[in-house]
Amino acid sequence: MKNSTRIYLTLPILIIVFILGSCKDNYLSITPQDRITEEQVWTDAKLVKLYVNDLYKAIPHGFNTHMWNKLTDEAYGNGDWLEGEVTADDIGNYGEDFNYLDYYQEAYQYIRRYNVFMNKIESTPLDEEEKTSLTAEVKFLRAFTYANLLWRYGGVPIVEEVYALGDTHEFSRASYQETFDYINKQLDEAIPNLAEKYEPGGSNYGRATKHAAMALRSRVYLYDASALNNPNNDQAKWQRASDAAKALIDEQAYSLHPDYGEVFQSLTDEHIFARTFSSSNGHNASFINLPRPYGGYGGWGGSNCPSQNLIDSYEMANGEMIFNEDSTINQASGYDPQNPYENRDPRFYASILHHGSTFRGVELDYSEEVEIAGGDTTFTGVRGNANYKVTGDNSVTGYNMKKYIVQDMNVPISRSQNYTQPWPYFRLAEIYLNYAEAQYHLGNPAVAREYVNRVRNRADMPNLNAGLVGHDLLDRIRHERKIELVFEGHRFWDIRRWMIAPEVETHDIDGVDIYQKASNGEYIFERKRVIDRPEQWNEKYYKLPIPRDEINKSSVQQTEGYN
Repeated sequence: MKNSTRIYLTLPILIIVFILGSCKDNYLSITPQDRITEEQVWTDAKLVKLYVNDLYKAIPHGFNTHMWNKLTDEAYGNGDWLEGEVTADDIGNYGEDFNYLDYYQEAYQYIRRYNVFMNKIESTPLDEEEKTSLTAEVKFLRAFTYANLLWRYGGVPIVEEVYALGDTHEFSRASYQETFDYINKQLDEAIPNLAEKYEPGGSNYGRATKHAAMALRSRVYLYDASALNNPNNDQAKWQRASDAAKALIDEQAYSLHPDYGEVFQSLTDEHIFARTFSSSNGHNASFINLPRPYGGYGGWGGSNCPSQNLIDSYEMANGEMIFNEDSTINQASGYDPQNPYENRDPRFYASILHHGSTFRGVELDYSEEVEIAGGDTTFTGVRGNANYKVTGDNSVTGYNMKKYIVQDMNVPISRSQNYTQPWPYFRLAEIYLNYAEAQYHLGNPAVAREYVNRVRNRADMPNLNAGLVGHDLLDRIRHERKIELVFEGHRFWDIRRWMIAPEVETHDIDGVDIYQKASNGEYIFERKRVIDRPEQWNEKYYKLPIPRDEINKSSVQQTEGYN
């Protein structure tokens, strides 16, 4: 059922100064008024293309001071969010700095720009082929934008008109299903007119493709089939999710890159759609995630530091979990608590910096020195160069992120350095795991295990036990996503769509303190609490509130459960 609301739309100034400055024509002499600027854009083929290029900024990538991982159990993060205290009055604080967890205002600014493009494209001097392909790209971006809105807020207003300053119009907040159908419609219209794929490193790489649209559809369908949006476990939804993933797999256009770590250093044949960066337009992920031994500030290594919760999730190299369900050590794993980082899943070493890691020629030491006297432990000061007590720029959990971090020692670690590691929106491993999950729910455990094993085998991990079925198999499929897709922005949505938040989001966030005995050099690894989390999960947090300012401006109905 639609909820009638009134939205007062304002006309934002179209900012294209950077575009005009790049053109040889003397557009800088034009007074930058909105109407005149738009007239110039839509009469110049180059400016139309640059306008579309700029629309790609609508889709948030994951690199920022506050990355997605610190909003989940993957990392030590923001206390207010993790403690369950976010409201409509402060959700706006989770905008750009938090990779647009709050995406509402940003999304509708771009939606207006998509609509302007749709109104103007036919009158431009572009040839018909260019008009068709650019229109398909914008429809893909519109679908991706609405998908991000759907995952955050549920049904949202669907806006296709362009309104002028002061215009007042009645709108309805569409239902979840209406928003879902609208995304599908955009993809249906975009896919036939998109190039199948672009090769990594090519001039067009990073533009929308048929395969990127298929990957988006796979994710949209998977989320729709999951418990949060499919309370009756409608098998038709799971079949649709399975078919979408398999259609892309059957294209046989991508392969799992043999080196897991390299996937996050440069573009590979595993990437289906990625945000690319250059030395002039890069990101600062390496600077904000490294501890003291590096560079002037030594990095802001306390920004997104992995949690002990995550570290405990990595299997041993033999495929065994390190802990049993009752938190006792799984003896079959071979895990040694005195050497906790030995013989772990190879993806652990590609993703995590830990005590004893050698990175860019530096051995990381997160420890403190202690003396043992009369049975008591006396602290004698900080020993380790990466210990958080040396500086707040170091990790409070005892770990740092390695995934995405520049490996080349010739590239400096500096606040002013632009880094070029790509952000993977979609890669083949995700599609395999999408397919595995859908096949499990369709009653095909052997197929589910096969596609999980493909992902595991690439990382030199053994197959899942062939007898693994039922909920035990589902747990391992979910576990595989947690490990394989760590820090890629999936965990936040996975916890919610699986509706496992009452168990996961009530677990406190832990780290480790590491001591070295002065007497014999032995290390002690002591678990510690870094964030206390609520004992109960509030169901309203499965969706986000719309910021109070947007409610006040538009009278749009607030997300259920918020006021």
